[in-house]
Amino acid sequence: NGSSSKQLLAGRMQFDQTSANQYWTPMNAGDEDDYPTAAELSDPTNPGNPAAGSSWRPFFATVFGTRIASGPQMPAKGFLQSSPTVNTFRTEANSAGQETFIGMNHPVNAPCDYKFVSFPSGNSDEMPNVTNDGAGFIVTGFTAANGLSRAIVAGAPLRPIASLGELQNWDLRGQNQFPPFQYNIIGNSDAVPLIPPNAVLQKSGSLTDAQWLQHDDAYCANHLLFDDWFASSIAPQPSTFGNSAVAKTINETYEQFLTGQAPLVNRAYQPIFEDRFNIAQPNAAALAATRASANLTSVNSWQKIASRLEVKGMFNVNSTSVSAWRALLGHARNHKVPYTTANSITNLSNSVDYPFSRFPVAGDTEAGQQGMSGFFDRSSSFTGYQVFTDEMIVKLAENVVEQVRLRGPFLSLSEFVNRQLSNNNNLALAGAIQTALNAMVSEVGMTGAYGDLSDPDYSEDTIPANDPRMVGAGYLFPEASVGKSTYGLPGWIRQADILTPIAPILTARDDTFTIRAYGDARDYAGNIIAKSWCEATVQRSRDYVDPSDKADLSTQSIPAANQPSSLTNQIFGRRFKLISFRWLNANEV
Repeated sequence: NGSSSKQLLAGRMQFDQTSANQYWTPMNAGDEDDYPTAAELSDPTNPGNPAAGSSWRPFFATVFGTRIASGPQMPAKGFLQSSPTVNTFRTEANSAGQETFIGMNHPVNAPCDYKFVSFPSGNSDEMPNVTNDGAGFIVTGFTAANGLSRAIVAGAPLRPIASLGELQNWDLRGQNQFPPFQYNIIGNSDAVPLIPPNAVLQKSGSLTDAQWLQHDDAYCANHLLFDDWFASSIAPQPSTFGNSAVAKTINETYEQFLTGQAPLVNRAYQPIFEDRFNIAQPNAAALAATRASANLTSVNSWQKIASRLEVKGMFNVNSTSVSAWRALLGHARNHKVPYTTANSITNLSNSVDYPFSRFPVAGDTEAGQQGMSGFFDRSSSFTGYQVFTDEMIVKLAENVVEQVRLRGPFLSLSEFVNRQLSNNNNLALAGAIQTALNAMVSEVGMTGAYGDLSDPDYSEDTIPANDPRMVGAGYLFPEASVGKSTYGLPGWIRQADILTPIAPILTARDDTFTIRAYGDARDYAGNIIAKSWCEATVQRSRDYVDPSDKADLSTQSIPAANQPSSLTNQIFGRRFKLISFRWLNANEV
């Protein structure tokens, strides 16, 4: 019960007799006759050797592992209910009066599975198998025909992150030993079956909200992160992937950005006009170094730097233009994808359009190709990166627009990322992109690599919530449990994988607006004798309405001394600039 300093998996799998009997089928009377006797296994007069006329043969085995493995007693919905990195868990409340958390004492909510396998005849496909180098088969099966010998399912950044979506690989739950054990939390939006569709927790007993340890972790994390934080990519830059040597310090990265010598990893980010120092001009490098040092060493440097960046090509998630979404989602053209090979060497793919990978260096080659597992030829569908077709991108764009119309307008970015807390299951099951992605896969068909992921040989349907074995599971949103045991493996593209490359430019509102006005003149009888129309383009700037306060100040600053002091600015905020103005003809309206 607990974990070591190396965070090895540890936990307690203990269930009441009723649950155990439903989960592990009790042996019937007479079944023991199928098993070898002691005399058959060994000659008592010659310990360790088989008896005369008999031979050693396996008759019983146990399998312990994550719930995503093929053939579990009760398959759950992959990474939505099982974390591959969980290092401590509990399946039953202790007897010291601790309150029982929802569903924690039912096997389906455990992150691991314990399976008993008998081999009465001495032969079975489920007998332990190993490769020539001693590796066992995992994840999708236990044989060379359907099992993986290697699978990268979690990753750490090899370079400073450039998108909040990259945080999906962070084990956010840490030492929380109570379900739901979902993984790839940040950026994803799937509902979990232990939480009601219209809530982020459903506690029982006398524990306070702060003491209750069962939440919709994805919803909470997205709510806290996507409206207040972003990754600027102003950071020290390593020389190569996985290399600790630094090619540029954070100051050098920032200075070269200000002088235009080198863009940031987030290419859409631009310095404000006051921070642009043309390197061809005298003292530009020295001026940029001074500005960079001042901004980086400021008490509120994280906020100050953010206030001095502009985004070129910012995209409003409330857009209902299929063409715009198609262009955004199809941004990756002619890309070469780095991926890991069986000998742990990073290789580079050929140029492809529309690749989606969960990791900066994909865990395997393109889905559908011979994977690094080296045994069954479709293994890369589960461990590699996906490549979408034109049809898939168009369908995904159409479906996103449909979801925006159903759910919008979104008042914040986290509202767009998250599912809706609603009794409408269609809105509560997942966020806009995940719902659109699910529909795309269904419409295009579970073919190709996605077909492999749903193949009964490698993936199992989750047990229906009304199955007798599910009594006591504590499902408050059973529809969220419907799916496949392979759900969430790296080859199964999820919302966070789509968001990772585009999150840095997404917004829930525009800073540039087109405003049109109409006026007319009337005679004494009320008849219109003249009409006019005008159009103005205005842009929200970083400057306050009252220039007595510096633009870097914010109402969110800590300490309060860094907040605007002008009452005008506290009420009206930032200044809008008139960019253009023109009179319109009647035929333009």
